[in-house]
Amino acid sequence: MKNPVPICGSSDKRNQEYLVNYSPEKFYSSLVPDRTPLILDVGGHKGESVHFFKEIFPKCSIHSFEPDPENFKELENCCKTYYKLVGDCFAINKAIADQNGSMHFYRQSISHLGGLLPINKKSNDSLGYAANATNVPFEVEVITIDHYCSEMKIKNVDIMKIDVQGYEVGVLLGAKKMLSKTNCCTVEVSLYDFYEKSTSLLKVEEIMQDAGMKLWDISKLSKNPKNFRTDWVELVYINNTAAKT
Repeated sequence: MKNPVPICGSSDKRNQEYLVNYSPEKFYSSLVPDRTPLILDVGGHKGESVHFFKEIFPKCSIHSFEPDPENFKELENCCKTYYKLVGDCFAINKAIADQNGSMHFYRQSISHLGGLLPINKKSNDSLGYAANATNVPFEVEVITIDHYCSEMKIKNVDIMKIDVQGYEVGVLLGAKKMLSKTNCCTVEVSLYDFYEKSTSLLKVEEIMQDAGMKLWDISKLSKNPKNFRTDWVELVYINNTAAKT
């Protein structure tokens, strides 16, 4: 490398030690001591997060939401392998939003890119997909986290995972009550112009702080090789009350 980043302090060494010590099991177990946590999986897709959390917490209870019927079939099959076997696992064929009722969902040829927002065909940050995005709309049922938890008599959430392709603020607005009763929340925040609307990081912070949540970690990020910016980050929040104890 002709022009390396200047080394200052011990951050590089600490990062190397982090990589040696880190594992998903250690990370989530340090934040959620309960070995049978209740998890809300918002954006279940085909069950990837169900498998992930069941590996860490085999006896956890997971409520996984996926509105696209094609993806939902695989999510439902995934949940059936765990249901009543090692804890409960529920697949819900609905989208999570800031309202109850129905909205348009936009299906994409790459299934995990589908969501409640269409892809911006004029995106400057896209690496090639946006211009040919299918954006196939169809109506799906939507519900808020607060309403769902009230219906299901869920009083506390151990982990809330949110991955909704640019609609994260909408999800959070519909979860204001339950966020204050959540121990840990991971939310993927879209910063690029790939979707119709970019997410305001300030708005995410405002909602989280109002709910008593504290930013704990930036656990993942995706760098854009075309323009050298960051496309999205995965933020981890913890309940501020728990952070003080």
